[in-house]
Amino acid sequence: MAANVIGMFAIPYYNHLLSLLETSPELSRTGKGILKQMAYAAGGAGIGGIVGGPLGALVGTAVGGLIGYMKSDPYDSMLDVLRKLSEKEKRELVEKVQSLVGSTAIEELTRFIAQQVNRELLVNLVSEFAQKAASGG
Repeated sequence: MAANVIGMFAIPYYNHLLSLLETSPELSRTGKGILKQMAYAAGGAGIGGIVGGPLGALVGTAVGGLIGYMKSDPYDSMLDVLRKLSEKEKRELVEKVQSLVGSTAIEELTRFIAQQVNRELLVNLVSEFAQKAASGG
């Protein structure tokens, strides 16, 4: 029963956290990383098409996309990882963030990130959590 009550409060907090992270300047690199991948794929398609026609364009797109993915910043997939967390993982992340913030109130999280140093601490904590979750740990 107590776990269900905690879980009910964790989801709105998690959703607010995700919303804040999506608008964070530190995470704006995510969009740039996706555009970089698309640019590599388009470049590969163009070069492949010139060299090998339609089949070359297909191969060039695949190779270009792969190169773009390999050159992407580790932040690029962080939001995707966070969106795919299980309910248990969401609660664990919320608990870690609440511990960092020093409060369970959503309003305190919003106040906490008003300072640059706190935003960096939050981004680092969430990034580490996402990396562990993505690797199955």
